[in-house]
Amino acid sequence: MNIKRFLGFAIALLMVLALIPTAALAETVSYELREAAAMRRWDNVWAVLDPVEAEMMAMGATRSEVTFAVYKAALNCPLIDEGSITDLNDNEFSFTTDGMLGGYNYRVRNYDKAPARMTASSAAYAEAIESAKEIARAKNCPTSVDVLLVGPYYGQDSSFTDQYKIEAQSIAAATGGTYTLLNGSKATGPAIASNYTGKGVVIYDSHGNCIGSKQTSYLDLTTSSGLTSEDYSNGWAYNGGSFWGIDGRYILNHASGTLSNCFVWMAICEGMKLAGRGTTGYALLEAGAAAVHGYSQSVTFAGDYEYEATFWDLMKQGYNTDEALEEMKDVHGIPDPYGDAYPILMSPVDPFPENPDGPQEVHCDWNLFSSEPVSLESYSLSESDLEVYETFSKVINFNRYPVNASGYELEWSSSDNSIASVEGNRRKATVTGINEGAAVITCSVIMDGEVIGTETCSVTVHRLPTLNEAANVPGGTLEFTSPTSSYPWRVGVADGAPAVMSGNVGVNNSTSTLQLVLSMQAGEMLTFSMKASSEDDYDFLKFYVNNTQYGSSLSGETDWVNVTYTAQSSGTFTFQWRFNKDQYVGDYDDCGYVKNVSYISAFVPGDVNLNGSVDSADALLVLRYSLGLEQLTSTQLQRADINGDGTVDSSDALSILRSALLG
Repeated sequence: MNIKRFLGFAIALLMVLALIPTAALAETVSYELREAAAMRRWDNVWAVLDPVEAEMMAMGATRSEVTFAVYKAALNCPLIDEGSITDLNDNEFSFTTDGMLGGYNYRVRNYDKAPARMTASSAAYAEAIESAKEIARAKNCPTSVDVLLVGPYYGQDSSFTDQYKIEAQSIAAATGGTYTLLNGSKATGPAIASNYTGKGVVIYDSHGNCIGSKQTSYLDLTTSSGLTSEDYSNGWAYNGGSFWGIDGRYILNHASGTLSNCFVWMAICEGMKLAGRGTTGYALLEAGAAAVHGYSQSVTFAGDYEYEATFWDLMKQGYNTDEALEEMKDVHGIPDPYGDAYPILMSPVDPFPENPDGPQEVHCDWNLFSSEPVSLESYSLSESDLEVYETFSKVINFNRYPVNASGYELEWSSSDNSIASVEGNRRKATVTGINEGAAVITCSVIMDGEVIGTETCSVTVHRLPTLNEAANVPGGTLEFTSPTSSYPWRVGVADGAPAVMSGNVGVNNSTSTLQLVLSMQAGEMLTFSMKASSEDDYDFLKFYVNNTQYGSSLSGETDWVNVTYTAQSSGTFTFQWRFNKDQYVGDYDDCGYVKNVSYISAFVPGDVNLNGSVDSADALLVLRYSLGLEQLTSTQLQRADINGDGTVDSSDALSILRSALLG
C-alpha cells in the first residue's frame, strides 16, 4: 500500500478513536469522514431550522425577523438539549445537542447571499462583472512589493516542507520586496492581522477547516495569544482546545489599515468552505485584498504544491491571474491532482461560485507587477497549421515579446464555425474540431481599440473514426464490443492519432472492458499496441485471453507496448482489455488505450503491417525502418526479411514493392 495512503487511513482511524482535532490531521484525511464526524449529531436539528430560515428569507423578512423565527423554531425543537439555548444576542444564539455546541448567526450564514444568487447568465451578474472590472482595472496590481508567509505549523508538523518558504522568497525576489515569515507561536492572531497590511502577496501554508455551526473557514493556529472573548463571540475566532483559529473577518476587524490590494493564496483545507459560501474570501476582499484563492474541500499538500509552483512561476513572468489559473488547470487538471479539491478564486469580479466543487470561470486580471501597460513589440502564433479530429481540441499559444507585454487585446475567430470553433484569451486559444473539413483561425491584435495586425493558422479537421476503425490495424475488419453496458470503450486520441480508450475516466472503483471474440487455428496470431495513462501502481490496463491475464499489467504513464498472442491450439478465443480503477482519483488521462489490433491467419512474407495482404504500404514501412525512421516488432521483422539473410534493409523493401506490383 502507498505510504501516503496508509498514513491517511491511519490518521482518520485515530481521529475517530481518539477525537483528535481536525486541525492536527494530515490534509489527505477523507472529507466525508471529517464531515460526518463533525456533523452527525446535529444534522437533524438543522433539518428543522433550515426550512424556517429559507421561508423567512423568501418572504423578504428583515434580519431580526429571520433570526427570531429560527430562534422560536429552536425553542420548540425536541432534538436540542433542554435549557441549552442562549438568549438572542445581535441576531445570533447558541445551543447544544447531545452535548455538542451549535449555534445560529444570521450574518455569517447570509454574508454573501446577494452575490451568490447572481448567475453567469443573468443580466445583473453581467452588469456587476463589467462594473467591477472598471474598478479593478484602476488597481490590478498590489501597492506593495512585500510578501507574507503564514505558517503556524512550520516546526510543529513534519508534513510541512520548505516549498512555500522558497516560493515566497522567490516572489519577493521577483518584485524586489521583503519576505516575512510568521510561524509557530509567532503566528498569533494580532501578528497576522498587523502584518497583512503593507503586503502585496499573502500565503497561508497551514491547516484550515470549517467548524460545525460557525459556517465559516478558519486558519488554524498553534496559539491563542491575543485572541479575545469578543473575537470568539463574534465567530471571528474559535477555540479548539489544543488549537485555535481565525477567519477573514478577524483580519477585516483587526488589520491596522486597508490591505495593499494583495493576492491571498490559501494553501489550506476548506479555506472556501461551501457551508460558509465564501465568508472568509468576502471579508478579505472588503478589507482591501484584490483576490483570494482557496479550496472548499481538503487539498493534499502534493496537489497544492503542484498548483502553486505553476501558478506563481507564471505570475513571475507577468501573466495575469486569470491566465495563470487557466494554465495551471490545463497543466495539472482539476480537481487537485491527488485529491478532490477544486481551486476557487474570489475577487471583485469573481463571487463565490454557485458550485465550488466544479470548474470556475475566472475574470480577475490582477498582475504581480506594475499596472502600467508594457508595449507589445512583436508577436506570433505557436502554430501555422493544425490538424485536429472531430470533437477534440488543440491549443494555439500567442507568443509575445516582451513576455510581460500588456495593454492589448486579442480577438479569435474561425472562417467556418461549422468546421472548427475557437475560444481564446490574451494568451492562447482552444480550437475544437466540429466537422471534417478545413478552416482558418484568425487572431486579431487590438491596441487602443484598433486592430494593429493579424496572425492566422490553417486548421484541418479529420473525421473521427468509428470504434472498430480506431481499434483495428488500418484496413482491418475485426468487430469489438463491450460485454457490459457500464463504461464502454470509446474513440479517443492518443499521441495525436485515434485509438480506443477505456470509458471509466474519473469513475473510482470501476472497470471498463473492451472485448473481441475470434475463432483461431493453432499458430495464428493476434497483435496489437496498448498503453496506460493512469495513476501509477493503482490503476491498471490488463489483457486477458479466455479470462486469464496474458502479459504484464500497464500502470502509470507508459509508452505504447506491442503485444503478440499466438494460439497454441485451435478454438474460440475471447480477448479482453480491462482498465481497472481503484477508489482514488486518477492521474494523467486516467484511462487505457488500444490500437492496431490485427488477426494474422497465416504467415504472409512481406505483410509487414499485418493487414493480410502485401502492398506498397508494406514496402514503405520497411524502407522507413531501414532509414531509422520506424520501429518494427519481432513479428513484423520476420515478415519483412524477404531474402532471409537475417537483416531487414532497402533490398527487402524493393522485393516487397515488386511483389505488390506483380499482384
